[in-house]
Amino acid sequence: MITTETVFWMQVASIIAFVGALFVLYRVLIEQKDATIQLQRENIAYLKDQLTEAKSQSPDVLAQSLSNRVKLFEEELKRLEQDKSSTQEQIKAKEVELNQAREEAEELTKKVLRARELLSGFLCPHCGAPLAERACRSEAVEYQGREIDVDHEYMAFECGYEIVDGEVRGGCKNLASKVGRSSSVLCLQVSQN
Repeated sequence: MITTETVFWMQVASIIAFVGALFVLYRVLIEQKDATIQLQRENIAYLKDQLTEAKSQSPDVLAQSLSNRVKLFEEELKRLEQDKSSTQEQIKAKEVELNQAREEAEELTKKVLRARELLSGFLCPHCGAPLAERACRSEAVEYQGREIDVDHEYMAFECGYEIVDGEVRGGCKNLASKVGRSSSVLCLQVSQN
């Protein structure tokens, strides 16, 4: 026969099991969010490395080099045309080299434009300062009797420009100094991502 004391201890054990299960679920949720944060940090580090590599290869220097090659080929082509001893084959070979150099220059220009497009989300829209921090956090709120998870996004750039949930919270210090106003001027343009 089940006594009152047995029922009491069974209820205590079920409460302890429930609280234990709740803590385990909470811990799993926290570990998942930590993993997401770590992944975002790794993505940011990877993109910063790519940005550093892109700056070191300086597309302007590469474009200038290709432009100089095109000019060199054009001058050599003119010289060969004026040289009566040059053959038609040499001229055609140089024209092919010139066309290849032009195609490389066009391809490089396209790559530079694509890289700038890709980096636009990681640079201040006003001065081009790099992204210093990007964080996401969730908040549980109750709305009309239901619990809802709300995600918040925070972006901060090295120039002081800050966006929280799509709203500008901090002004771009570089923009303020360029305009000649105090650093309290807020940037009114919101980055659309």
